[in-house]
Amino acid sequence: MPLTNEELSKTDEPLPLRYPASEAEYWSLAQEAEYRADYYRGEIIASMSYESENHAEIMNELMFHLKSIYRGSNVRFGNSNRPVCIPTCGNAIFNPDGSVIQLPACFYEYQKGMRADLTPIVVFEVLSPSTRVRDLGEKLPCYKQIEGIEHILYVDGATVKVHHMQRQGDNQWLETVYTEKEVHFEINGKPIKVGDLYAGVDFEKPEDQSGK
Repeated sequence: MPLTNEELSKTDEPLPLRYPASEAEYWSLAQEAEYRADYYRGEIIASMSYESENHAEIMNELMFHLKSIYRGSNVRFGNSNRPVCIPTCGNAIFNPDGSVIQLPACFYEYQKGMRADLTPIVVFEVLSPSTRVRDLGEKLPCYKQIEGIEHILYVDGATVKVHHMQRQGDNQWLETVYTEKEVHFEINGKPIKVGDLYAGVDFEKPEDQSGK
């Protein structure tokens, strides 16, 4: 199996690369590879750790707002290198672009030193052409199964579009799509302006196709 971004980029298969594996093989790869990988239904799903400038800008802006909103709360913040485990979704292990973790944290521990978070209250993904189908089709249904999660955010990296999923009760979600920069949505009772998430984003730049 490839272990570096260079090796991953030279494979003949389109990214993200998917191949059958055991969970033990996944955790072994997670410790050795320089790229991030998910585990879902008996497959390792590998994507390059490279991210486009627009992707990085959106991630940074959204994390800045989340840190402001939850300042003083009993939480910590995770980036795309911090895995989340979803036991009710076949023990799926995903690396969202960002998360807010309720403390005290609970973990799924495969073995000592190999563990993933179980208690995110917010997860977010920045959608790119290479990840959009999988983020919406595979990962979103699993994210909704996380016990205690309150908000799921998908921010489009190619156009102004924010998908906000807010839990209303058991298996009940309010899903709203925002496409105007001047409107606001609320996280934890505090507003975020859609346009603020796209500050510094240049849609004229080509979006990445790297599986990120």
